[in-house]
Amino acid sequence: MYPPELETLDQLCGGDLPLAVIRNLFLGDDRFRRAILAMLRDRELLLLRSDDTEVPHWERSPLLSDPTRWEGLRLSITDSGARRIG
Repeated sequence: MYPPELETLDQLCGGDLPLAVIRNLFLGDDRFRRAILAMLRDRELLLLRSDDTEVPHWERSPLLSDPTRWEGLRLSITDSGARRIG
């Protein structure tokens, strides 16, 4: 079994997934938030709204820390993220 970061990238190769689905791959909220923020920073993932716009970097941490605001948010893998598991 992959670590949750690589499992996240692997799952997203099949298409975008809601943030809540990806959260289930991680054992704790803190690890989830830190890992997703790192992959967003490294441009392995994109955090998108329901209207396909990317969430700006300054909104990411507050959003990831508050599951009540996750409605309509999804993660998408980038070419860089796909190469990491390729």
